[in-house]
Parts: sequence; structure tokens; C-alpha cells
Amino acid sequence: MGNYIVSARKYRPDTFASVVGQSHITDTLKGAILMGQLAHAFLFSGPRGVGKTTCARILAKAINCEQLTPEGEPCNQCTSCQSYNQGKSINIHELDAASNNSVDDIRNLIEQTRYVPTAGTRSVYIIDEVHMLSQAAFNAFLKTLEEPPPHVLFILATTEKHKILPTILSRCQKFDFRRIRVDDIAQHLQYIATEEGIDCEYAALQQIALKADGALRDALSLFDQQASYNSGTLTFAKVLENLNILDYEYYFRTVDQMATQSHSELLLLLDEIVQKGFEAKDFVVGLTAHFRNLLVCQQPETVKLLETSENVKIRYQTQSQQLPPSILLNAFHLCSEAERQTKAATHPRLTVELVLIKLAHLQTAISVAQNGSHEVQPVKKKSLIDKQAVPPKTTSSQPASSPVAQTAEHPPKTPPPPSPKETNIEAPTLPRETVSTTASLPPKPKRKRSTSIPLANSFQSMNQQIRQKIAEESESQIQKDEPVNFEINPEVEIDPKQLQEVILTYSSQLKEQNRMNLSSILENGESTLEHNKWRFSVENDLLKGMLDREQDLLPYLREKLGVPDLFGEYYVDDSDQTKQSSIPYTNEEKLLEMGKKNLHLEQLQKIFNTRIIYE
Repeated sequence: MGNYIVSARKYRPDTFASVVGQSHITDTLKGAILMGQLAHAFLFSGPRGVGKTTCARILAKAINCEQLTPEGEPCNQCTSCQSYNQGKSINIHELDAASNNSVDDIRNLIEQTRYVPTAGTRSVYIIDEVHMLSQAAFNAFLKTLEEPPPHVLFILATTEKHKILPTILSRCQKFDFRRIRVDDIAQHLQYIATEEGIDCEYAALQQIALKADGALRDALSLFDQQASYNSGTLTFAKVLENLNILDYEYYFRTVDQMATQSHSELLLLLDEIVQKGFEAKDFVVGLTAHFRNLLVCQQPETVKLLETSENVKIRYQTQSQQLPPSILLNAFHLCSEAERQTKAATHPRLTVELVLIKLAHLQTAISVAQNGSHEVQPVKKKSLIDKQAVPPKTTSSQPASSPVAQTAEHPPKTPPPPSPKETNIEAPTLPRETVSTTASLPPKPKRKRSTSIPLANSFQSMNQQIRQKIAEESESQIQKDEPVNFEINPEVEIDPKQLQEVILTYSSQLKEQNRMNLSSILENGESTLEHNKWRFSVENDLLKGMLDREQDLLPYLREKLGVPDLFGEYYVDDSDQTKQSSIPYTNEEKLLEMGKKNLHLEQLQKIFNTRIIYE
């Protein structure tokens, strides 16, 4: 079989110029090398597979290069570069902090820094995954990292910068690596495919780059996998099938079928996607991204935000111009909400089907919300006044005049109904149609609704109408109920003992609920009865407020005593000024009362140098 080397190792960059997508870092490092202003410690941080360790190795090789190029690149021809490329360099040391993270490992590294290199100028120590060092190892490394020997240079690499101590960060020159753009990864994959003699479509390479999510190493691994699976030929369809990626054609079809306002076609499309082995929640995630791309393509200056091929960008631009921004924005909102709901849904497909039905009727819902014509017109009931106001149909060929004009020319024979002031009877409320035909005033102009307000949730309008209808019926039912007359009724006689027993029973229930304060108020207060009026005295306004908030007390008394029109009144009894309060004394008040009863307490106060505070 031979010694096969994966593309991530075979095509690892060996110069700064061959590093993909990190020019902001490589240019800075080359400038520092040429000017001789290298720091003693560097920290490379960023996502996985973006070139942190690669740049650290190129920097270490360039520092000891004997024939550095004018651009600051290692020559790869001198003895130092050749020894490093062959893995025989004694000036460059690599340490994996994930497996060497103890204090002893750091002590051994510090011990090695004392030796001056026999060849070259600097000893470079590359510590990968430095965030894996223990707390004690970090502390042991601080002094050496701050003031290393002149011939030592440290390069730290990590994917989790936030886990490193601030004292370590302050001693390093920090470089933040960024995710590599899709086009940069695709172009690099195309270069490798040309070198390897692999026939491929550029759209397939772009799809691999999208799947890699900005990591070049992941993209190279996927590239090797697809090349071996497809026998050296990469097509867009094969890549989608092997990577289990849903074709964006389905998303374009979904938006096109929204215009038909037939949700059956969208449901069948979802079933087709599920039959191919894709999850419904994955489809709604992709659909959300599709609507985002359409919103981005609404303006020409934002098209560059799309990371896809030029042909697909043109399709996005064409479809985005076919839909208004209001529909795209609401569709994006619906899909994002469905994406959130499917994460916790027991049946994600039902959630996705619901959002597809909403998308099918989204245009109608938006127009309904803007025009305000969503209310169902009730069937008009003809009343006696309608018959008097509306004239009979004419049989002549001339067009009929307006009802207002006919009413003015031929007034009704029956006398008008008496006004409410004359009869003291509430006048009936005329229907809207009657007012419009009998009144001589012009109709009130309708208020124009603003169409610039975005539609927050069009599909809740029906629920709001139902809730409003229920509230109106409940209010009308309350108005129909006869109110209870809470006035003194001389015919009612209540036994005070029975009242006190009922109050004590209610107090015991409060104790079971651990509401001791209210129970104590009911047991210590005094009750007076005047037929169906119950008055209860308390000591202060605080206790009165507690009783006012207890809304279950009076209904309980009415039920147990059998007096529906029983009403109560809570008042503060301040007639007896000498009555002792049940509020406990404070320490100063206790001392004051004791001093009034025992005069020798004042002498005791002087002996022990204490004092009593009198207010």
C-alpha cells in the first residue's frame, strides 16, 4: 500500500506565504523578524485547525535560519532549516501540555532553558494546548516566562484563551487567529486537487469548505474522505450525499411554493425530505439560514456577506427581489422560533409542518393585519327600525337613490320613538346600519392603519378575537347578575356565639396553613353585630390592612352562617388609651419600665456607668 500521508500533513505550510487566511499575523511576524524586534514570548490563540501550531513552527524555523530571505521567510535550504524539516533540530522543542501538565514537567522545561544552543542563535520552546497546564504549573512557569534567558523564546498555543491566567497573558505578545473564509479554503482545496490529479467541481469544494466551518484541517480531512469514496472524482451531488447535507434546491422550492399559498405542496416536500433520511429539525435550520440569505440579498451592497458561489448568489438575488421584506422578515422569525421549539419538542416534525402551513398563508395573514379586514361580518338582523328606515325596492329602470335621500323625501308615517329624557327609559342601542341610514351627518372617516408597523405575530389574531369575545360575554354576564344589597336588614338575626365559633374555626384553618399572624388577629379582636352588619375591631392600621387583604373570610362567614347579605367592617379601636399594646417591648423600653418601678435601678446605672435612653 505504501506510506500514505494525509493532505493535512503532506501540504502543511512551510513558509509564511503558504499559510492560508492569516495574513494579518504572518505579515506582523515577518516584520518583527526583519526588524529584529522579536518578543521573548508569544501566545497564539484561535479555533481549531486554523494554523496556530504551523505558524509557531515556521516562526521557530525562521529565527534560526542562516539564509533568511528579504521577505522574512525561511530559506528551507540551510542546515538549520533542513534539520528541522527532517525532525532532527535540537534548537526547537515542542511540548504537549495536554499530557505534560504537572509542576515537574514545567520544572524540567525550566531546567533545559539554562543550556545555550550549540548551533543557531535561539532555543524555541513551543507549548501546545497550554490551557491544559495545572494551576501549580502555571505559577511555576511565571518567573521564567517573564524573564527568560536571552537565548530562549517561548511560543504558547491554545484554543481556549479564557482558561489561561491573566498573569500569563500579560507576559506574552498575543495573536488571535480567525476562522478561514470559505473561498480561501475552497481555493486551497482546488490547488491540492490539481496537485493530486483529482477531477472536482468547484461547488463541491465550496460545500466541503462550508462543512468545515472555518477549519482548514477539517476541510482537508473531508477532502481526503470524499476523494477516496468517489474514486478521485468529486461532484456536488456526491458530496451532498456523502456528507448528509440537504441540497439548497429544496429551500428554493420551498420559497417558490409559498407563492401558491397551498400548504399541501409544502407538506409533501417535507415528506420527500424526510424519506431521504433527513431530520425535520435540520430542514428548518437550513430554511432559517435560507431566509437570512434572502434578506441579505435585498440590497446589493450586502450580497458580499454570502459565502457561496457566484451562481448561487445570483439565484438568491433573483428570488429575494420576488418577495417583499415584510414577508421575508416574518418568515425568518417563524423559522427561528420553530428552530428553537424543535430542540425540546417530542415530535419535531409536527412543529415543522405547522410552520410550513403558516408560511403558505403568510402573505394573506400580513395583508389581513395591514388592512384590518380579518373580522368576520355577522349576519344582519332586520329590526323594526330597519323596516321603517329602509324604503322598499324600486321597480323602475332608473337607478335607485341613496337611502338617506329617500328617507328625507318620504319620511315614515309612524311617529318617531320618544326620547329617553321624556320617558326616563333607556333608549335602545341602534345597530350600525340603522345609524348610517337615519342620520343626516356624513359617515365618520375610517382611520388609516399604518402599514409600516411590522407584523409581530399574524397568526394570533384569531386567538385574540376569541379571548376578547369571551371577556365581553363574561362582562355581560356579570352585568346581568343581580348585585347583592349590602345594607342593614332588620329581619336578620345572628347568634354571636355561633359567629365566634365560625371565626375560631376559620382561625384554626389559618394555623394549619402557617398563617399565625392573621389567626392571632381573629382570636384577639372583638366582634359586634347589628343584624347583618359585622364590625371587628383591631389595634392598629397594620392589622386592619391584613384583614382587608383576606378576601376569603367574609364568603366563609356568609356560607357557614347562612346569611348571604352579611357584610363586615374592620376598624381601629383607639377609644381606650390606657389599653396595653400587644406589641412586645424593645430592650430600651423594658429598661425604662423597670426604672419606673424600681428607683434603685438609677443608682445601679451610675455604678456600672450605663445609661437609659428616654425619648
